[in-house]
Amino acid sequence: RDEDLQAKANLVFITAALDNPFQDDSNANPGERMVIAEIRQAIQENNLWGKISAFAIQGQPALAATYRYLAERGSVFALTALYEPFGLAPLEAAAAGLPVIVTQNGGPSESLKDDDYEYGVLVDPSDPGDVARGLLRVLSDPDTWHTFAQRGQQRVLNRYTWERTAEGYLGLIQEIITDPGARRPQELLPIHPYFQHPEAVGEVSLQELKELYFGL
Repeated sequence: RDEDLQAKANLVFITAALDNPFQDDSNANPGERMVIAEIRQAIQENNLWGKISAFAIQGQPALAATYRYLAERGSVFALTALYEPFGLAPLEAAAAGLPVIVTQNGGPSESLKDDDYEYGVLVDPSDPGDVARGLLRVLSDPDTWHTFAQRGQQRVLNRYTWERTAEGYLGLIQEIITDPGARRPQELLPIHPYFQHPEAVGEVSLQELKELYFGL
């Protein structure tokens, strides 16, 4: 819907084993066909043919090479899932040099932000306007693009390689062995009834969990 965004970038979907699914979805399962049909309808209604593509990338080496190629062209990585538990995909893209624009719900809110310092752009996935603003923020300014490309890549190297992960675990284990009570919180976080008896309580909303654990 955003004309400025359409003028600045095309949209590429990476669709695992489905090559060119907007033209031929015969290899897709019923659930995938339903999603593809909705996207195709949006493309048709908004006259986006020629601005959106989708193709298969299989295997980590090919995916990493694709990310590097797109980074060389000044592209960005977008993941606007309603919720992302940890968010490995944005970290993989950031490691290859792509600035990342990702959902604010879940793991990326911790891995890509420290207080007010940003390593990527977090957006509200339920608000298309906010997603567009996040994308344009990076795509509209080369300095901003380079800032987030460098910050994101360095963040992964500093915290999310296997070596850094192992060092972190070993450091925590050493602290606990040295002084078992030093890291024990005085007050434990409450456990929402949903996680104790989900069938009796029913569903729990993200807003409830935010209020309970983050005071938001």
